[in-house]
Amino acid sequence: MLFRKIIITALLIFSAHFALFPQKYIEEKFLFGNNLSTAVDKAISKKGFSPVKQELSSTGQDKFAYNILLDFPPTKASENQDESENPGSQIRRNEVIFCFQQEDFQNHESEIFDFLTFLQGMERDWSATILFSALDNCEFKDLGSIRGTQVFASSVEDSDSCCALAISFNSYESTSIYTGGSKFSTPLWLTKRITDTFFDTQTNFSFKNQLASIYRLGLLKGTDRLSFFFDNNIPAIELSFPGSQEFSSLKKFAETYQSDGTGEWDMHYIYINRGNMFKAVFINERTIIISCLSVGILTILILCIFSFLGEHGERHKYDFIKSSYMIPFTIGIAFLSLLFGQHFVAFISAFFPLNPIFQYGIKIVFSMIFISILFVVQGLFKFSATAFIYGYLLMVVAIFNIFLFSTRDLTLFVIFVAEYIIIYISRIAKNLPALCVFFILMLIPFVPYGYIIIRSADDFDLTNAVFTSARDNLLLSLAIFPFQITWLRILVFLNIRAGIKGWTMKKMILNGIFSTIAILTFTFALIFAISHFVYRPDFRESQRIETKIFREEKFTISAKLSKDEFSGMTTNHIKLISEEDALRYKVVLNGNEGTHPIYDSIYDYTIITNHDGTDSYSFVIPEYPPKNITIDYAAPEKTPATIEVTAYYKTDDQHTFRIEKRELNVE
Repeated sequence: MLFRKIIITALLIFSAHFALFPQKYIEEKFLFGNNLSTAVDKAISKKGFSPVKQELSSTGQDKFAYNILLDFPPTKASENQDESENPGSQIRRNEVIFCFQQEDFQNHESEIFDFLTFLQGMERDWSATILFSALDNCEFKDLGSIRGTQVFASSVEDSDSCCALAISFNSYESTSIYTGGSKFSTPLWLTKRITDTFFDTQTNFSFKNQLASIYRLGLLKGTDRLSFFFDNNIPAIELSFPGSQEFSSLKKFAETYQSDGTGEWDMHYIYINRGNMFKAVFINERTIIISCLSVGILTILILCIFSFLGEHGERHKYDFIKSSYMIPFTIGIAFLSLLFGQHFVAFISAFFPLNPIFQYGIKIVFSMIFISILFVVQGLFKFSATAFIYGYLLMVVAIFNIFLFSTRDLTLFVIFVAEYIIIYISRIAKNLPALCVFFILMLIPFVPYGYIIIRSADDFDLTNAVFTSARDNLLLSLAIFPFQITWLRILVFLNIRAGIKGWTMKKMILNGIFSTIAILTFTFALIFAISHFVYRPDFRESQRIETKIFREEKFTISAKLSKDEFSGMTTNHIKLISEEDALRYKVVLNGNEGTHPIYDSIYDYTIITNHDGTDSYSFVIPEYPPKNITIDYAAPEKTPATIEVTAYYKTDDQHTFRIEKRELNVE
């Protein structure tokens, strides 16, 4: 009897627990695809809003996940009706898009509804669009996947009238700001308004993409959601909030938002963080351009006038004319040395596994040794230049690099000007230790860029930077040219010191060998330190997520083909029936050479040309499809083709997927 009472009491407590904890939160945690979209749709409707569906795949017969939109029109007339008074800013972005992910809605429903209620009730002369995007966080990453933000961004008809805030939630201690993606970055006006809002609301934030030029140059990819907006010419910024208190700062942004000054696409700006006590400082594009012109005028005066004044100037002028061939000749040699170094690294890597940092370091060291050999050859043939000529050539190329790399991205002007200033000051170096110090100082402006690229880029992109094209090697040869010339200046100082001390040829050779060994030891120690502490191969290996796909036939899915023929045309019906929820279906139609096995389809499709000249047609099907779907497509009558069906299923391991395959023949 006592045992029975204990069992009954336990059951009552268990039932009370689930009665107190809302069942919808237990269920929604495991929702995905169309079920998740439907649950979010119902929750929004229940609060009195009027959501609008945006289908990711408009087939008319199969139910997939879909975007959910809310529209809040302006509540008052615009205060800027007469744009003729401000002709410099004709574009006014009178629509702000707030983008949430449907996966975040489940855990942050109260905060989101509080923000929606605030937007609905506030007075504003701009419209707000709320997007709850579907499938932005799908487990299976694939280039052909459909993403809700991508579908929405491509559907915007007037990109000049809107801007976007991509919002997510995180578990960090501060709010994160992202501005880089798809060779674009957030314009200055939007970044500044967000940082000013966080400063006014005392919201701690971290600026994840301070050196946005890295993303504009394509060295790093940035975030997918920003890339979707940038690809459609919509200015956007991504914000990731750790909690409700930080998220509420968006109300301040909405209260202060005005469309004035929103038409500019000033992406070339520099962000300077001054801590929590002061607002961030931005150096805009106009200031950088004025500085660039000023530096150009100043350096022309320094190079063309001041360097050749007086008696010493006349002698230097003669030396310069005699050695003017050095610039194109040395750059050409540096370019060839990088190409040879690239092949040398490929040869070594075939025998010894090297990470991209060691590969890149060996390539640069190979180039430096090649230049050193050039210096020795010049000495043997009495073609060696003076220390002044090397210093002058160094300044000429440093100035050229300022303008060359500024054309790639305007903000690069700052680091190459900093390098030039260090080079100019290095003219006072009268001994070898001082010159070595300046050589190290020249590296400092590039350290932040190198650190971020090495720390953030994946192995594939870093390896591509080693084995790159001839054009990129030419740019690299120009970038490292000042360091190579400085190295030659060091060799000149070594020769001068040897000459003063009256060293024999044997002693000079031994000194050169020991100096080279010492420098190579220092260089490889530096490469090792960068690899170990910045690149961190062990940490990368532990964080690397490897997606595993294995085939196991459990006969979970079946595929059937039927067709209707009419007037020389055939409508084929591919019916897929699955006993379990699949992560995705991949359906590929393979035609024979010279045939076109598809005219039209209710599903979009992409065309891939195979090596044998035949075409494959891959139907675009959103992730988390329904168990049963039908793909209808029209084709010429009696056109043979093969249909390959692959179904992906989840397993207990988050990064491991099981697939089943079926094949159908069209006759």
